[in-house]
Amino acid sequence: MTIRDLVERLEEIENLTDGKPNKLCGTLIDDLIEFDMEIDKVMKKNFKQSFKEIEKDFLQHLIMDGIKSGSVGDA
Repeated sequence: MTIRDLVERLEEIENLTDGKPNKLCGTLIDDLIEFDMEIDKVMKKNFKQSFKEIEKDFLQHLIMDGIKSGSVGDA
């Protein structure tokens, strides 16, 4: 589950609540977004790529290794 998934779920909860839970969800959403932005900033600084780019490259690498080994079919 990604931070984006968590934010979407919290927004759903936030829309269904009224009062204090709504404010708590809003604060948590803001904190998660801030955390995600900080992590992306660190990744770009240290690895010259965003977390999304690293994740995409990693998944591509896993798929290619799976195809080479025969454990994943080539589509």
